[in-house]
Amino acid sequence: MDLSPMTLAKVLLPVTPILLKTAVLNTLSLSLNAGKQDLRTELTVSVIRELLKKPNPIGKIQRGGLRDPGIKGKMWISKITLPKPEDHEGIRPRDALDMAIKDLGDGSETYRLPETSAVEAEWTGYRGGVDSDAPRPDISEEEQYRQLMSEVRSKVTVLYFHGGAYVAMDPASHRLPVSYLAKLTSGRCLSVRYRLAPQHPFPTAILDGLIAYLSLLSPPSDSYHTAVSPSNIVFAGDSAGGNLCLSLCQTLLTLQRKGIRKIRFHGRDVALSPPAGIALSSPWCDISRAMPSCHTNATYDYLMPPPDFGLAADLPSDDIWPTQPPRVDMYVNATALIHPLVSPVAAKPELWRGAPPTYMCAGTEALEDEIAVVARHMDEAGVYVQFDTYEGMPHCFGMIFPKSPMGRESIKSWGKFIVEAGDVGILEKEAGGRRRGKATMAVAFKDPVVKREVKWNELKQELSGEDVESLLRAKRERYIKKEEELVRAWKKDEEPSLQGGEGENVMQANGEIKNGQKQRHDLCQGQGQGQEDSSLAAKSKL
Repeated sequence: MDLSPMTLAKVLLPVTPILLKTAVLNTLSLSLNAGKQDLRTELTVSVIRELLKKPNPIGKIQRGGLRDPGIKGKMWISKITLPKPEDHEGIRPRDALDMAIKDLGDGSETYRLPETSAVEAEWTGYRGGVDSDAPRPDISEEEQYRQLMSEVRSKVTVLYFHGGAYVAMDPASHRLPVSYLAKLTSGRCLSVRYRLAPQHPFPTAILDGLIAYLSLLSPPSDSYHTAVSPSNIVFAGDSAGGNLCLSLCQTLLTLQRKGIRKIRFHGRDVALSPPAGIALSSPWCDISRAMPSCHTNATYDYLMPPPDFGLAADLPSDDIWPTQPPRVDMYVNATALIHPLVSPVAAKPELWRGAPPTYMCAGTEALEDEIAVVARHMDEAGVYVQFDTYEGMPHCFGMIFPKSPMGRESIKSWGKFIVEAGDVGILEKEAGGRRRGKATMAVAFKDPVVKREVKWNELKQELSGEDVESLLRAKRERYIKKEEELVRAWKKDEEPSLQGGEGENVMQANGEIKNGQKQRHDLCQGQGQGQEDSSLAAKSKL
């Protein structure tokens, strides 16, 4: 998303009358949102929505992320590369992920199993005693890490995954909120640069996340850090990063159910265990965006109602999108759209048994329904869940309005939960049974924030499990039909150049090999192949 003065002027000048009208109506309590949003919130949502309306080629969006904002002020950043494991025996991370995908699927899903790659990341900590413009010290990355650790006061290590719809953003775009989490927790964060779609579709990001987690549990040689106990690690993320946290946790749970207790990693058998907790801000739990709130909450959010077919339906074409052969969705093949490792909302309650304590927050946003359903499913499975909703707030509001009453409260609750999960521990049972979490709704316009408790059995009761499954399956079928049409048209156009060409293997979840047409987008770096890609991502949403 281009936020240069010229772009802002081009976008805002034509809609100035609308913004003025919104301001007047909100002030008079006559606007659509006035009952739940103050003037600043409604105007900000309107401006971001207008900025997001202008479609840009995905390559341009990603290249925008190469403009690193720099490192200064109240943060320590130590840039690292987690090396690619070179094991040739035992159950490797890639093998384990493939097993989990097959176990959770119905056999119809198609996907490309990526190659394992080195993973870039940033150790992030809070730097005290300096002002917000203090330059980054001119010292080595290893010394940056030592200085970071000198200010760590708790046992917590946050494994952080950024948002960006799996196609954009980067650890660099999230340095401010992640360093603030480090401050709130008195701990350290490892912010992961996972490979992005559409060049690297499902399940590449999960594989990169698994490599990062294993690297914490059993550090490769020459790592700056020592081994971290899973009892001190908390997965955290926003939007698509929240999806990745849930998918990675579900992968670990699935492997445990299958009796796989260890993974071969850099010559060692590493014991698998879920983290101490999961802490999420506006997690994207349904890649298909099939839930009603995508439409019913549209007036309160800058995330516009989804088009019929994917986030990329109206994007201009470039050298990386559409793919060849074409997909409907940038992240996943249509056949795998509602696989539990793609859309966690599709995971039935029993699949969450054994998951660690989990925190989720949401606004009155497009993703509210899917987040609430996942929270409800986890509670039904016996998981300790703290679920906070904030009336009138848009997607990822804590990052947009960090100084507003609700923004401050959500970030404070996020950090407090991480400390309780990763340092203090919150699994102690209450007398007579398990300690149960709670769901709350923060009421609009209250300062200090007032939270009203919501009974779990009343949480989105209009969306039964059968309703959710029906909505997901209907969306999947529409995607499959559209994708088949796109592939037929592509084959017809490409027929002369494909005659006599070799087929290319596409892995199916049932273990069979499906012969597909040779993909010509391999000119894009590692498209779907899991090759190393150190490119940064641009700012986007989800």
